[in-house]
Amino acid sequence: MLSQVTENPCFGGWPSPARARVLRVFLEIQKPRLCKVIRVLAFAYPYTWDSLPIFYRLFLFSGESAQNEATLYHQKHVIMTLLASFLYSAHLPERLAPGRFDYIGHSHQLFHVCVILATHLQMEAILLDKTLRKEWLLATSKPYSFSQIAGAILLCIIFSLSNIIYFSAALYRTPEPELHKKET
Repeated sequence: MLSQVTENPCFGGWPSPARARVLRVFLEIQKPRLCKVIRVLAFAYPYTWDSLPIFYRLFLFSGESAQNEATLYHQKHVIMTLLASFLYSAHLPERLAPGRFDYIGHSHQLFHVCVILATHLQMEAILLDKTLRKEWLLATSKPYSFSQIAGAILLCIIFSLSNIIYFSAALYRTPEPELHKKET
């Protein structure tokens, strides 16, 4: 079936991202558990990496952070993120009432609402934490130099432009669709 799709002239004119989406569907049919594991890892790995400082602060440094008001915001952030991942992976509203949450209120929308609330709580916690620990931060850390700030900005610009150039060039590398060949 896969070879029939890829050899079909109708699919030959599609850009490669669209063709990849079609082929990915067939991979999900062939190996659904592998695709689910990869999809979960794609979300779990970045969240875990970004949340390591928060986990360190909440669980390993609990003596100081228990007195800090920002800890409550950090805990709410973790709870909202876990709720978002639970709703997204369980497909809860649409499983409980099939057909009722097709347009509004399905698990993917609830996932985005919970993640946005979690991001808001995280930003509030960081701002509150920064204001509460301002003296300690100024005493223990040295300010960044101009060259460090300029280097970080330059790296961000280089990485962003290289990403834009790479994916823009991929649009021009797609093969042109073959027009009807003249039979001679």
